[in-house]
Amino acid sequence: MKINFRYSMPYDEMLSIMQDNDFSHSQSLVAKEYIGKVEAFWEKEGKKIIREIERVTKLKFKKEVDCYIVSEMFFEAISHPFTVKMCNNIDRLRGIMVHELIHILFVQNENKVLKVLNCLSGDHNYKVHFPVLLCERKVLENLHGSFKAEKRVEDLDYIWRDVDKVYTMFKKDNKGVINFLNKNVIN
Repeated sequence: MKINFRYSMPYDEMLSIMQDNDFSHSQSLVAKEYIGKVEAFWEKEGKKIIREIERVTKLKFKKEVDCYIVSEMFFEAISHPFTVKMCNNIDRLRGIMVHELIHILFVQNENKVLKVLNCLSGDHNYKVHFPVLLCERKVLENLHGSFKAEKRVEDLDYIWRDVDKVYTMFKKDNKGVINFLNKNVIN
């Protein structure tokens, strides 16, 4: 699965203005330079990350995606359209990329995923993030031997507590997230 890293000045400007921040055209130069760094990171780690996400979820990416880099945005990232706010901490960026790519993978496989997500109890945010966080933790642990839950703009602490309750079982399970949720989480 290929990621095309992109920069759109109007998009970046719009998001900056929405944050009540000034926009300078020099931001586009910084963003384009940043894209080079992200592409180098992705060239080094991307195939390994994609392979591990697919292995943990037992789902396959179906098409390449564009990832827009912006300088200002309320969230650190969003999956649709795939947008990442510049971040200089490579470990944090790795976690952000894994998180958003799992969202993208679930949308690309919505025919397999949606039925299960709708059976989870909780609000929409819970239904969407519970399986993502479960997979995110396992992917990052498998890749790097450890995992630290990142505090995100949206408060996911209540979901992390539930992920922690079932994670030991999921970690041992090798049949994918949909199968695991069907067998162990959905009542």
